[in-house]
Order: sequence, then C-alpha cells, then structure tokens
Amino acid sequence: MSDFSRDDSEGAAPQGHKTLSTAMLLAVFLGPFGAHRFYMGRRGSATMMLMLAVTLVGLLVTALWLLIDLPRLPAMVRRHNAALARRQSLERRSASHGFPALS
Repeated sequence: MSDFSRDDSEGAAPQGHKTLSTAMLLAVFLGPFGAHRFYMGRRGSATMMLMLAVTLVGLLVTALWLLIDLPRLPAMVRRHNAALARRQSLERRSASHGFPALS
C-alpha cells in the first residue's frame, strides 16, 4: 500500500476539529467582530456581534461580551471537539453495521 492510500485518521486531527490557539488568536485580534464565534460554528451570536460592532456603543458592548467569552473559550473548544468525536464515533459504528451515513 502506498502512503497516499493509507488512512490518515491516525495522528491527524479530524476534519472540523477546533484548536484553542486559533480560537484565542481570533478572539484577541478580531473578537469584537465575533470572529472566534464564527470559527466555533456559533453563527447566530457571531452575526449579532458583527452587527453590533458597527456602532460605537455596540463596539463597547461586544468588547464586554469578548471579556466574558475569553475565559469560556477553552470549554467551548472542548465541548465542540467532544461533540465532533461522538458524532464520528456514531457514524463509524453505524457504517460498520451497514446503516447509511448521518450526514
């Protein structure tokens, strides 16, 4: 078997896996605009942050929102990755029993 045809699931991060470092960098540099929430897949609250950040008062509100989000970000990343792992495990089990994929 060549290197190209082997399964890359060993050692590689699964698709959709989020890293804390990327989320933190987005939060620090583009946080008031909701970039870290877009990255985490929380489009509703990210869109709200983006719309609020257009005004000066809204920018202050989103800056406060960011201060609340920063300590919560590690838990958000852990929760997202745990849910992703559960879903992938369920898909592997259902595929091994002959059921169609969930997606």
